[in-house]
Amino acid sequence: MHITVLCKVVDNYGDIGVCWRMSRRLKKIAPQNTISLVVDDFETFSVIASEAKQSKVLEGVELFDWNNETLCHDIFAANDGERLSFILECFQCGRPDWMEKILFEEKLERTVQIIMIDYLTAEKYAEDFHCLKSLTRSAKVQKVNFMPGFTGATGGLIIDDEWESMPPYNEAGPVLVFTYTMGTGLIENTGSFDKLRNPEQMGSLSLSKGLQLKPLPYMNQPDWDKMMRQCSALIIRGEESMSRACLSGIPFIWQAYPQTEEYHLVKVKALLERMKPHFDKEAFDIVEKAWLFVNLDCHALRARNDASNNPSLRGANAVSDVAIQNFLNARHALVPYFQSFSQSLQKNGDLCTNLMTFINKIAII
Repeated sequence: MHITVLCKVVDNYGDIGVCWRMSRRLKKIAPQNTISLVVDDFETFSVIASEAKQSKVLEGVELFDWNNETLCHDIFAANDGERLSFILECFQCGRPDWMEKILFEEKLERTVQIIMIDYLTAEKYAEDFHCLKSLTRSAKVQKVNFMPGFTGATGGLIIDDEWESMPPYNEAGPVLVFTYTMGTGLIENTGSFDKLRNPEQMGSLSLSKGLQLKPLPYMNQPDWDKMMRQCSALIIRGEESMSRACLSGIPFIWQAYPQTEEYHLVKVKALLERMKPHFDKEAFDIVEKAWLFVNLDCHALRARNDASNNPSLRGANAVSDVAIQNFLNARHALVPYFQSFSQSLQKNGDLCTNLMTFINKIAII
C-alpha cells in the first residue's frame, strides 16, 4: 500500500512536527507500506529532524520536496499514480500543482482516496465531521475527513511508542515554558513559586531574582519529547506540544494560537470542558483560571506592549499573575487529575492505528 502525506509548514514547527510524527508512526505500525512525506520547507523540517533532506529515506519514510515539480511529477505519476492511492492532506494544506495535474488532468485509471487530516480540537464538530465524505472534481478522486480528537467518536491522538505510557512524575523536574508571549526555556525547580510576583525583566520572560529561565536549544523531536517527560509542569503552545502534554499526565497550561475575535478561547474552553470530569471543583478552578489568564490577559498585554513605546509597560506580560503562581505551586497535587485525563485518551487508541484501520476498510471496499 502507498500512503502520501502532504505538509505545508505554516506555524513554525507544529505542522511538520505532527506530520513527521504521523509518518514515522504509520511506517512503524505497517512497515510493509510505502510512506512518502511531501514537505514544502526542509529548512524548518531539519530543525526537528536534523538529517531531513529531500529525496532521502529517513526512518523508513521517503521524503520529497513539494516545490520540486519535475521530480515529483515523474515519480508520483508513475505506474498509474500508485503513490497517490491514499493521500493524507494535513491541516487544509492543499495539494501541489504537479499533483493536481496528475489527479485531474492526466486522468488516472485508479481511484484515489484523499483523507483530510484536520487540526486537533476538542470542539463538538470534530465528532460531527469525523469520517464525513465530500466531493471533488472527479469521481475517481474521493475525499473524506479524518478528525484527531479527544473522544472515541474521533480519530484520537498519535500515541507513538514513547507515549504509550505516562512517565513517572518527576516532582523535582523543571517547568517548561514554551509560549507565544512568555518566551521559551526551563525554570529550574525551586519548590515554591511565590517569588513570581514583583518581577524584574529577564529576556522575554519576567522573573524575580532566584528564578532563572534557562534557554533551550533547538532539538530533534525525540529529544524534545524526552525533555518534556522530565518536567514537573508545562506551559506550552500549539497542537504538537499540547497533544504530548495531554498524554504525559504532567500538569500543563496550554496557550492557543491567538485568533481574530478571540476564537482561540473557544478552543481553550472546549478542551477544558473535556478535562473537567477528571478534576474535583477546587483543582479544576486552579487550572481554569491559569489557562484563561494565559490565553486572554497575556495576549492582551502583549498587544498593548507592542503598540506602546512606554518603557514602564515593557514586560507586563510576565508570569506574575496569581493564577499561574497558584497553578505552579499546586502542580504536585494536580498530578492525579491530569493522569486521569491522560488515561482516558489512551483508551481512545492511537490515531495512526485507527487511521490504518480506516484505510484498510476503504481499500477493501
